[in-house]
Amino acid sequence: MITRIIDVTHTVATYRTPAGPHHDPSAARQAVATGLDVDDAAELLYLDWMRIEAVAGNRQGLHTAVTRVQQVNRALDCSLELTTEQLVNDLLNGSSAAVRIQDPQLRCQ
Repeated sequence: MITRIIDVTHTVATYRTPAGPHHDPSAARQAVATGLDVDDAAELLYLDWMRIEAVAGNRQGLHTAVTRVQQVNRALDCSLELTTEQLVNDLLNGSSAAVRIQDPQLRCQ
């Protein structure tokens, strides 16, 4: 059940984040918040959250998301996934291409 909630949350966030007719950062944020309430260690949702804040131009929100995923991983005594580290670096250094990168799982579908 938790996996399905995370999947749906990720799908909504991915759908609502990019610019276009379905762009709704508030809905994307709400989806991510709901998913993180269910599983606060779902790194995929932190990737979504970081992209949402980057697209919205919310640097403070981006830093909040980065700090939170780092705290969660420290508490779990594990390191960030390489893709997460790369996204963090790209977004903090202003790479607009990083925002457009979709989850590898979605590319295969």
